Amino acid sequence: MHSKKLVSALIATSLALSGCASIIKGNSDNITVNSLEKGSVIYVDGAARGVDTAMVNIKKGKPHTLRVEKEGCKAVTGESGEAFEPVSLLGILLDFGILTIPIDMISGAAWKVDPTTYTMTPICMKESG
Repeated sequence: MHSKKLVSALIATSLALSGCASIIKGNSDNITVNSLEKGSVIYVDGAARGVDTAMVNIKKGKPHTLRVEKEGCKAVTGESGEAFEPVSLLGILLDFGILTIPIDMISGAAWKVDPTTYTMTPICMKESG
């Protein structure tokens, strides 16, 4: 009987230390970055992630730098966007949002990456023939 109470207390504590969005949606999202210029190298936060197309898992709650480069062309840089994750409001049902919503806000889980697909193409001068 004592062990059931202990297990229940541990489960309740772990739920209280995590927000609803972090439990249900996690603290990261996948994005896809595409380039229409063949041979373009795609960078996310300064790290090369692919050529022409890259699928990358990024942490929520902060903007990430996206850059597309190709030799002989002008690189294009941008940032990932974000939007509020309504799932974090489910914390209202658990603890009136007193702990769970701030935890989601601090962990970044209260946000989602929006959009999740980016098309960025370096500016290349076409040779006239």
